Amino acid sequence: MNKKKLILIGVSGIFVIILAIGLYLWFSKEDNTQVYENKKEETKEQISGFNGISIMYETGPGTGEYSESKSSLWPEDGYIFSDALSGCENGGELSWNSETNTINLLSNRSDSCYVYFDVYIIPQINNVTTSNIETDSITLTVNATNGNNPVTTYYYSNNNGSSYETSNNNTYTFNGLDMGTEYNFSVYVEDSAGYKSEVYNLSETTLVPTLADVCSNGNNLVSCITNYHNSYGSDITNIYYHTSGLANGAGDNSYRYTGANPNNFVCFGSNAETCPSDNLYRIIGVFDDEIKLIKNISIGMYYWSLSGNQWSFSDTRTTLNTIFLNNLGSSWSSKIAIHTWKVGGMTWENGATLGAKIAYDYEIGANSGSNTDASKIGLMYISDYYYSTIPKYWTYPGYSDSGENYDYRATINDNWLYAGLSEWTISPLFGTYYQAWRKRGNTDTPPVSSVMAEVRPCFYLISDTLYSSGSGTSVDPIRLS
Repeated sequence: MNKKKLILIGVSGIFVIILAIGLYLWFSKEDNTQVYENKKEETKEQISGFNGISIMYETGPGTGEYSESKSSLWPEDGYIFSDALSGCENGGELSWNSETNTINLLSNRSDSCYVYFDVYIIPQINNVTTSNIETDSITLTVNATNGNNPVTTYYYSNNNGSSYETSNNNTYTFNGLDMGTEYNFSVYVEDSAGYKSEVYNLSETTLVPTLADVCSNGNNLVSCITNYHNSYGSDITNIYYHTSGLANGAGDNSYRYTGANPNNFVCFGSNAETCPSDNLYRIIGVFDDEIKLIKNISIGMYYWSLSGNQWSFSDTRTTLNTIFLNNLGSSWSSKIAIHTWKVGGMTWENGATLGAKIAYDYEIGANSGSNTDASKIGLMYISDYYYSTIPKYWTYPGYSDSGENYDYRATINDNWLYAGLSEWTISPLFGTYYQAWRKRGNTDTPPVSSVMAEVRPCFYLISDTLYSSGSGTSVDPIRLS
C-alpha cells in the first residue's frame, strides 16, 4: 500500500507540534502554508510545501484497505487514528489525543510522517435475555461485543413508562411493574470513546400469580383458594366471590372459577410425576368448607336412568357410587365427602329462561325443593355451568332462541366447563317423571331413559384436604396431601 508522507521540518531541541493547530489548518488553507508555534512560544517557523499530502481512510470496518481522502479536512466521527500504520521515517513519534482530536508529533529533527485512520467499530449488542420474571419485576441481561473500545455504559428503557436508565452493569432489574402485563424494552450500550450501539428491542410479560404464590405444602386447600382470590382479585385469579353484593351472582358466599381456562386443574387418584389425563379434575369452586371437583373428561355415555327421573334411584348414580368410586381406591375415595345433594330439580322457565341467578335459586338455593340425596359422587348442577362463564353472560337464558342474542351457545368460548359434549347434569326437570337437565352449549331436558349423554363425575373434597404443590395448570396441576 502507498503511504502518504507528511514532511515536517524540525526545530533544534525536542518539541511537540500540535497538529490540531496543524494538519487541520494546513489542509484548510488554499495555499497549504501555515505558521506553527513551538511549546516554548519563543520561535516561530513557517512550514510550507505540503501540496499533494492527503489523509488515508480505511475503506470499511476491518478491511485493511485504504484510499486517499478527497478532502483536506480531518475525518468526521466514525474513524480512529491507526497507531499501527501511522508513523515517521526518521524516528518521530505520533500520538492521538482523543479528547481534543489532535495528533502530536514528538521529534528533534526534520522528519517524513504519514497518518492513517481506521473505520471505528462501534460496540454491538448480540442479545438481551430476561430472567427472574416475577409478578412485578423483570431482569434484563445484555450480551454485548466491544468495538475499538470497551463498553462502559448500559442504557435501559421500559417503553411502557420510562426514559433510559443508566447503569455500569450488563444486568438491570425493572421493579414496580404491573402483573400479567406485556412490557416493551429498549437497550443500547456506549463505549469509553462515547460511541453508541444500535438500539436492541425486546418484549416480556410479567407473571400472573398462581395458587403456588400464596400456598405452601401442608396448607389447607380451601384457605389457599380463598386467600389466592383475596390477594389478587377476580381479574387475576378468575375466581368470583359470590356474596350478596355480586351482581347476578349466586349470593351463597361461594368462590367459583370463571372464564375460558382458569388455573383450576387438580391431579386426583394418582401420584405419578406426570398426571395421567384420566386423573385430571377441575375445581368448580369452594362451597362453605368443601371444594367441588369435576372430572376433566367423560367416563362414557349413559342413560340418566331407566326408571324415571328421581336421582336417588338413577342408574347413573349407582354406577358412580359403586364402580367409579371403588376404582379410585380407598386412600383417594376417603378424601371425598359424603355430600347432601339438592336433587329436586326446577321447571323449564326457572332453569332455562331467566338467567343464572334464578336457576341457582330454584335448583339449590332458597327456592329449591326438599328432595336431597346423601352420597359421594354426583354430577354438575346446571347453575354450575351457567356460573362458569364470564359475568356478562350470567343474565343470558340457557337455551337457544332461534338465533337471537340470547343463545347461550354464544358464551361457550368463555366457559371452561364447556367441553364440546352433550352432558347430563344431576337435576331433573320438575313437574315430570321422565326428563332431566342436559347441557351441550345450550341446555335442554331430554327423556332420561331414551337419550344417552356423557357423564363427568363430580364430588366434594373433605374440608381438611391439604395442598401439596402445583400452580393449577394442566401440566402443573394442584397436588393434594
